[in-house]
Amino acid sequence: MTLTPQITYFALLFAQAAHLLHHRLARRHISFAEVISAALLCVPLTLALPAWLYMTAHISMIAVQIVGSIWIRQLSPAWENESAAFA
Repeated sequence: MTLTPQITYFALLFAQAAHLLHHRLARRHISFAEVISAALLCVPLTLALPAWLYMTAHISMIAVQIVGSIWIRQLSPAWENESAAFA
């Protein structure tokens, strides 16, 4: 199976969802990387951009999400008041 922009798009979508869930469970704030990933997911695959550009951007952000999950305690600040979150 070869990589396509559609496959890397859905891989980033899955990685982003898992990473945001991890932020919620670890009670950590999101960072600018999550905003960039979300914005990247808003770019339609129908634009006349080269496939390698889509795939490089998607795979790069997947790597950022993985690293962010591994080092979440060092990279993301904790919530200030844990008892008030989603009462």
